[in-house]
Order: sequence, then structure tokens, then C-alpha cells
Amino acid sequence: MNIHALIPLIAAIAYIPLFIALVNNRPWHRQQRLFAAYLCAAVFWSLTDIFCRSDFFMAYKFLLVQVVIFAFLLTCVQSHYFVASFYRTVAFKFPVAYGIPALGIVLMALGYMPHSVIVNGGVTPVYGSWIYLLGFFLFTLAFMDVYFLVRKLRILADPEKRNQLVYLILGISLLSAFIGVSVTRFGREFPIAHVGNLTNAFVLSYVIVRHRLLDMRFVMRRGIVYSLMAGIFMAVYLLWLVLIHVVLHVDYSLASFLAVGLLTAVAAAAFWARARVYLYRRVDQIFYGERYGYREDLVEFLRRKAPVVSNLDEFGMELLVPITKAVGCSRAYLLFPEVGTNDIVVQFAQPAKEDDLSLRVRQDSPVVEWLKRENRYLSRENLDILPEFRGMWAEENDGLKALDMELLFPLLSRGNLVAVLALGRRESGKYSLEDVNLIETVTAQVATSLEKEYLQEELRKREQELALVNRLATVITSSLNIREVYDAFIVELREVVDIDWATIVLIEGDEMCFEVLSTGVGSDWEAGDKVPLKGTGTEWVAKRKKALVEPDLAKNRRFWTGEHHLKQGIRSIVYLPLVVKGEVIGSLIIASRQPKAYTPGQVRLLERLASQIAVPVENSRLYAEAEQRARIDQLTDLFNRRHFDVCMKQEIDRHSRYRSMLSLILLDLDFFKAYNDAQGHVAGDKILELMGKLINRAVRNTDLAFRYGGDEFAIILPQSATNDALVVAERVRGRIAAEMSKKDIRISASLGLASWPSDGVTADEVINAADRALYYAKETGGNRTCVASKMLPSLTETANARVATEKEVLSIIYNLAATIETVDPYTYGHSRKVTGYAVALAEAVGLPSEKVAVISTAAMLHDIGKVGIPDEVLNKAGKLEVESWELIRSHSKLSATIVGHVVSLISCLPAILYHHERWDGAGYPDGLKGEAIPIEARILSVADAFDAMTSSRPYRGKLSYKKVLQELKRCSGTQFDPKLVEAFLPIALSTAPEEVVVGEGEGSSKADS
Repeated sequence: MNIHALIPLIAAIAYIPLFIALVNNRPWHRQQRLFAAYLCAAVFWSLTDIFCRSDFFMAYKFLLVQVVIFAFLLTCVQSHYFVASFYRTVAFKFPVAYGIPALGIVLMALGYMPHSVIVNGGVTPVYGSWIYLLGFFLFTLAFMDVYFLVRKLRILADPEKRNQLVYLILGISLLSAFIGVSVTRFGREFPIAHVGNLTNAFVLSYVIVRHRLLDMRFVMRRGIVYSLMAGIFMAVYLLWLVLIHVVLHVDYSLASFLAVGLLTAVAAAAFWARARVYLYRRVDQIFYGERYGYREDLVEFLRRKAPVVSNLDEFGMELLVPITKAVGCSRAYLLFPEVGTNDIVVQFAQPAKEDDLSLRVRQDSPVVEWLKRENRYLSRENLDILPEFRGMWAEENDGLKALDMELLFPLLSRGNLVAVLALGRRESGKYSLEDVNLIETVTAQVATSLEKEYLQEELRKREQELALVNRLATVITSSLNIREVYDAFIVELREVVDIDWATIVLIEGDEMCFEVLSTGVGSDWEAGDKVPLKGTGTEWVAKRKKALVEPDLAKNRRFWTGEHHLKQGIRSIVYLPLVVKGEVIGSLIIASRQPKAYTPGQVRLLERLASQIAVPVENSRLYAEAEQRARIDQLTDLFNRRHFDVCMKQEIDRHSRYRSMLSLILLDLDFFKAYNDAQGHVAGDKILELMGKLINRAVRNTDLAFRYGGDEFAIILPQSATNDALVVAERVRGRIAAEMSKKDIRISASLGLASWPSDGVTADEVINAADRALYYAKETGGNRTCVASKMLPSLTETANARVATEKEVLSIIYNLAATIETVDPYTYGHSRKVTGYAVALAEAVGLPSEKVAVISTAAMLHDIGKVGIPDEVLNKAGKLEVESWELIRSHSKLSATIVGHVVSLISCLPAILYHHERWDGAGYPDGLKGEAIPIEARILSVADAFDAMTSSRPYRGKLSYKKVLQELKRCSGTQFDPKLVEAFLPIALSTAPEEVVVGEGEGSSKADS
């Protein structure tokens, strides 16, 4: 083997590690398959050229030359297709370049190439002119490759890929140059083309296998430095030669040249290090310009400041500022894993903007996984191209684009992703590989320090959050009444989160109640309000037992309450469940006017806070319920007597400070005992429950309603004069009367009204005044309101004894009245209505209150004697026989006999006995005439006849109001006292809302007999 065969041999041997590297990178993709084809062709070329240029197979040299030519053409074509894969995304449909080796085969088969082979101490082929045609085709392919690579180089942003293309262009250029030399005589005698092929193979191998090469600018700068150092060395060397020759007159010889060289090397060694550093600095200043100083600052930060910085905020900004200046990027961001979620979020930005903190990269994002796995930078271009990033969340991708992030660098410490350094677009040009190497060097050096500062910062934050939660929990537990400490709680909470609206709501069945509420923007609800639970955020967190954030209500609202919040200007809201013993009792709701106001870290803090205050809130609720039970009557849902006593004293004290007027209404149900005895206690409880609702609906929001006793109720009316309170009292009485009439139940309400301080100075005095007015209302027929200040002085005597006596008498009266209604259902309510008419007429003619009370009682009992008349007589629809009529006429005497057995009712006997006497003397039982008839009986006669004519009877329907009024006028002076009829007509008219004849038929006032 001669020296000419040694170079192809070395090239063939050099391909072996390339094959090994390629095999270890299996499975192959398209580029690697093309590179493998190129290596096979190159090895084939080198092996055939070894045999061609060696001393072996001398008789076959012409054939070997032809094989070498074919292998050479095939190698060049395979190199073209491999390079083309860097600028073409799909394979060639018609690989026409293979026509070049095919053409070579044809030319060799026809004997046109080569012309001859000269063997003289070596093998020198004579290719002939056709080789230039093939060379033209090969150079055309090379030019096309370089052209398309340069085009792609201009649009690429990834510095690594840009550097790959630069080296591809370099490899093609070197190979073309060596191939051009190989057609010369020197190139034909020596295997120059193999040197170019070997060089190109190494370049391409680095491109596809190693991926990371030195930046061309770096090579250029180092080349300049070493060239300058070599020039300096040669200049010093020549200077020594001149000095020795001129000064010492020494003739040059081989020994003198070596001595001068050695002297120069020793002298250069003394200042080599300093000169090299100086040259590096000056060359870098020329290349980097104004960015050189920032690179030095960055190196200085890594060398001195990074190990001693003790604050994460300071560390982040000290790192980002020199980085942005050193590489000339427009923006730089430092992203950290968020505690709790491990999502990657922006924590520092240079320069800082408000929207920078909105980016969130999930912990399971392909970006995070790629950075951990590859431990190298990720470019924006790779995010758009590589298929593994197609599964990214649109929000993440949009966020990266919005912040204009170009390169992402992982900061790894012990295999953990500590942070991510993101760079925006370069202010001018593209990032170079040297920029990338600089940033990677920086990130590798600061990762451990940054992890330490980050962990210490998180520890400090957790300590602060724990202190805050403990402080807030202390505030909320400082009182069993949350409303007393809620404002202080919100003030403390505003120190860490933005709050414009906040509330604690508790779940009560299908409703939620606003326990406490704080707002700076207004609210459609107030503390104590209840709204349906269905379709609310509280219902959502109650079912799932986890927090819910609505970042922007203007864009998306999940619940019907969102419309109300948005109307008040609320944009973001957080719902936090309050969980006690595994059950959700309600929620803590925090809201802000700012969209996306709450970060996940803040939400986690609020979750911890909600878990801390849930038990105190539940205890407060239980305390409130216990306190409520202590002052609320469970049957009527009104305040109880115990709370009445407390409130009455408090209200009098308050009104005395502000010198305002207070009124009190006492209410007692008429005929309730009879109803309760007849229908049972269950029915009676339902009536009391209904009364509580009716009273609650009729009073004002500022009024306080109480269950005072069994069937007695009280209403305190703050800031209310007598006339205003009377309006409320009449509204309460009217609603009760209307509801009972609708249900056909004979129960009404009597009310007594007293005011402070006109009717009493102390609470007891006001209560006694209202109590006296109440029983006067009951004595005078019930179903009315009596004002204490309008009662005659004679009624104010011996209050306690009088009240006790009145209660006893009234109990007797109501029991007797209930007996009547049980016997005669057709007169159901007759006594009650007659009582009302009689009392109104008595007051109209100016009778004293004692007489009015007698008439009221007599009217209630005037038909009590009907208990002795058979039911068939009372209920007969036709005309009565003489015997039956006599029975009917006897009821007045029988009534007087029954009532006469009650000593306290003796004053009622004249009215009961003579209420059927006539003014003309034709009445019964004694035929009294004119004023001989007691005034009480005459009043009762008019009231009795009026109700009889306006009510239905078994023997006829009721008469129209028009006909009744005509009948009263007609009978005036014959049946009735004319003066009383004249006084009663206005009362009768006031009871007639419309003149519609409900029924016709024979009948007169006598029909009531």
C-alpha cells in the first residue's frame, strides 16, 4: 500500500464512529435515514479508492477508476438529498439527482470516461472532458442547496438551528472546493477529494448527531485573538532577529534561528496571559459594542452577588436586568412553580407590566415536561412545530404569544425544575448560539442559589399566611356574635386580598341566609335576607366541598346571582365552602370590582381561612339559634314575653334619650277560647300560628311583634305617635278579620293602644294603659281598637282588681255566646254583628262608657234563651204554627232567666228581656211603649232587626241594603225609636259597600221575632 491509498483508508476508518453514533440514535427518522445512505456511499467511495490507489489489482485499475467515479457521484448526490432535508419538509417525489450517477454509468459504458489511467508510482486517472459536464451538474446541486439554506437561515429564530444551517453551508462549500481541486493534475495524483469528503462528513455528523456546535462568531472572535497572538509572536521573533543581526553582527544559521525562537517563546510566556485577556476584552468590546458592559455585569453578579443575595425579589431583578441588556432582548421573565398547584407562573418581569402575572403554565403541560426531560432551552419555533406541543392548552399558548416569549430556559437543581427563564424577542436580529450558551451558563450557575432563595421566600410567605390566618381566626372567635366582629375581620382580610364585597352565608334548607355582609359597591341584599339556594355558587361549593373562582363575570356567569353582582360592578368572585364535621354549613364569598383579582395562591389562603373560621361560624349560628329560641315564640315565630319585657325597657330608655314618642299595642283574640274548646288544641295552635304571620305581615319593618300570652299579642312601635300607631293597629285588626271571614271562623281581634310618655312614664304604666284600653274594646263588642288616651277617666280606676273582674266576666260571656252558635247555626255570627252595631249606635247617641259596656254584653247574650227551643222550630223554613211562635217569643224571657243567674251580668237584663218590645207598644213580652222601654233594649232592637234583615234565615233570603234602609225608615216611630233610627242610618250606610239585591221575599223587622 502506498501513501496515496492512506488518505482514503483514514476516511473509511473515520466513518466507523459515525455509524456507531447513528446506530445508537435509533429509531431513525427521515433525516437520519438520508444520512445513513450518505455514509454508505462515502464508505463505498473510500474503500474502492483504496484498492484503486494501492499496489493491488494492477490489471483492473481502469475498472476500479470507473467504480470510484460512480461511488463519487453517488456520494455527492446522497449528500445533496441529506442537506435538502433541512430546507424541505417532504421528500422529493421524483429524485432526478440520481440521474447524475446514472449518466456517469452510461458515459463509462460508452467508453467516454475515463480516457485512460496512468500508473507511475501511483494511479493517476485521466477523466476526459465529460467529467466537466458531470461536475457542472454537481455544482448546480451544491449552489441550489446553499441558496435554499441561506433563505431559511434568514427566517429562522432558533439559534441552534441557525447554527446548524451555517455549518451545513460551510460543509457544502468545503466539499465543493476540494472537489474542484480534485479535477486538477495535483488533485488527480493525490486523493484531495477524500479530504473534503472527510471534512464534510464530520461537519454533517455534528449537525445531526451532536446538535450543538460552536457559534461562528465565537470561532471568529477566537480566530482573531489567536491570529493577533501569532502575529505578535512573529513580530517579536523578527524583531529579535533584526536586533541580533544589527547589534551583535551575528550571521544566521539553523542554531541561531532556533535560539532566537526559544528566546522569543520565553519572552512571550511572560506576558501571554495578560495579552490574551486584554485581546479577548478588546475583541469582545468590538463585537458586542455597548452590550459588553452588561455581560461583564452579569458575570460579576454570578461571581460575587448571587451567593450573598438574601431576598428573592432582589435576586430576581438583579438577575433579569443584566440578562436583558447582555443579550439585547426586549423582555425577560422569571417563572416559578406555584405552591400548591405547581403550575409555572410569572413572578418577575423586566420591564414589569400589569398583564405579565396573568400567564399560567400547568404543571402537566408539555412545555414543563419537555424542559425537565431535555434540560435545554425551548424556542417558540419548536412550540409551533413539534407535535408533542399540539396538546397544549389554548390559554397557555395564547399567554406565551401575548407576552412575546421567544426562548424558554429551564433552571434545574437536583433534577427538580426550580424556575423557568423566558426571553422575549431580540431588539434587533436573531439570538446567536453564543447568546444561548451565555444564558445556559447563567441558569446553570444560579439554579441552586435561586432554589434556596425561593424556598426561603415560600417559607416566609407561609409563616406570614399562617400568622394572618391565626390572627383572623382570633378575630372571628373573639365573640359568639359574628356580626360584632365581622367588620374587624374584613379590615384584616383586606390587608392581603382585594375586597369590595364580602359575605358569610349559611344554608337553611332550600334557602341561604346572608349572616353578615360588607360592601363598598352596594348590594341587592342585606344581612338577614334569605334567597333561594338553587342555582347559586353556595349550592355548587356545598355539593363539591371545594372553592370556586369566577375570574370575570363580564365574560362568563355561572349562577343567577352573577347578574346582581355585575350590576353592582363586581367582576371577579370567590366562593369558599364552610365545612364542619364533613358537612357544608354555608360559604364565605369574596368579590372584587377587578377582573381576575384572585390568584391561586390567594385562593388557597382563603381556603385555609375558611377552614379555620367554619367552626366559629357554626358556633355563632348555634349561639344565635339558642338566643333566638330564648326570645322567639316557636309557635308564632314572634318574639316572646321575656323578650318583650327586655325590649320595652330598652325602647323606653332609647326614646327618652332622643325625646321621641313610642306606642304599644296589646291584642287579644275574641272567641278564641270557645274555638279552641270546640275544635281542639291542634286547630287552636294553627290559628295562633296564622295570627303570628298576619301580624308580622301587617306591621312595619321597624315595629316589633310579640306573643304576649296564650291568645294575646303585643306590638311595640318605635318613633310612632298615637295616630300613626292607630293606623297600624287597624291594619292588623282588618287583616285578621278578613282572613277569619274568608275561612268562615268566628274569631276577631280586640286591640288596646297606649303611647309613651302620654299614657305612662314607666313600662308598667304604658302596659297597664294599653291593657285597660284592650278590655274596654272587648267589653264594647270586640273586633275594634281602643285608644287609652280617649277613654273616660272613670275607666281608669283600680286597674288590677278591675282587670281581674273583667276577665272573669268576659270568660262567662264568651262561653254563653259559644253555646248559642252551637245550637243555632243559622244565627252563626249574629250576636257578634249585633254587638258591633249596638255599640256603634250607643256611642253615636252619646251614652256613657258604662252603658256601652252593658249594651255590648247584652247584645252578645240576647239570644241565649234559644238553647231551650227545639232545633226543628229554630230551623223550620216555612210559616210557624201558633205553638211554635209562642216558643220563639219566649226566648227573651228564657235569656233573661239564664243571664240572671250571673250576678255580674244583672245590669244586662233589661236590654235582654225587652229587646223585642216595640215603640208603639205592640211588642213582647210585656207590651212596653215608647220611652218606657229601657234605652239599652231600644238600641238592641234596632241593631237586632238590622242584622236580621241583612242576613239569611231558614224561611227567607237576606234583603238588599236599599230595602233594609227603607224598612228602617218605614218602621221608625212604630217599631223603633225614631231618634235611634235617625242615628243608626249613617252607621247602616257605612256597612253597605254596594246596593245589590241579594235576595227578595216577604219580610220585615218583625221577621226577627
